[in-house]
Amino acid sequence: MSNKFITQGLVAALLLVGAAPAITLAQDAQGTAQEQAAPEKKADRPNLNLTDDQKAQMKKIHEDAKSQMDAVKNDSSLSAEQKQAKMKQIRRDSHKQVEAMLTPEQRKTMKEWRQEHRGHRNGQDPAAS
Repeated sequence: MSNKFITQGLVAALLLVGAAPAITLAQDAQGTAQEQAAPEKKADRPNLNLTDDQKAQMKKIHEDAKSQMDAVKNDSSLSAEQKQAKMKQIRRDSHKQVEAMLTPEQRKTMKEWRQEHRGHRNGQDPAAS
């Protein structure tokens, strides 16, 4: 009887060891697909010709917003509606910070780009509007 359990345990262990590379490959493929999709999103963004200083400021703004959003997501004392409201406020605040660091011409380019792409976000064709 104990031989049967040992055999089943060994078979299960072999199956897990054999499946591990397949699971790792699937996870790697998923990561690669996400990395490949990211440049497409970047290509869709407007070219603002940011200076190195602006790029550093932008990175800090995004990192700060991400850490604030993570804190909101992990705050179990908030309801879903409260979390949504706080996330919206964080996005607004970071948007204002970005706007403040841009030159007037960069703000104009960003505003035009947003107006062109606003319909895409809602699943509409802005050309049809």
